[in-house]
Amino acid sequence: MFLAQAFDGEIPEVQLLELFLQVNGDIDTQFQVWISITFAVLVASFVAGDKLRRGARAGVALLYLCAAWVLFIRYLRAGTYLQYVVGLYPLYAVTPPSTLGASPTAGLLRTALFTVGSAVAALSVLFPRLGRIPDGGAAESG
Repeated sequence: MFLAQAFDGEIPEVQLLELFLQVNGDIDTQFQVWISITFAVLVASFVAGDKLRRGARAGVALLYLCAAWVLFIRYLRAGTYLQYVVGLYPLYAVTPPSTLGASPTAGLLRTALFTVGSAVAALSVLFPRLGRIPDGGAAESG
């Protein structure tokens, strides 16, 4: 409703595309921030995992999961906004570009990556020895 009032019922095609790109950029930003904190948590668990007490590891995992959850909610909300913006094109009788719209496959893959990646990162903090090769038993083939 606020858009119709702001533009007196008329939204030029360029402004609709700009709005779409802005919301799409927000989705990418949420994902990039999540990847950054996940990488940081994985590196920290590898470097300091065994040196931290169990309570500290649980605290780090909890803080990470809270941050990941907030980013995931913002990601989902931005996806909803994106659908709203795409719905504005026919409302204002503007023909959308053929490539406009959110890819369901990309959304599904990002959701799966958020879920699995967050679980792996949290488990790597809670159980730092999980998946590590012992120092004396380097993996050798042949």
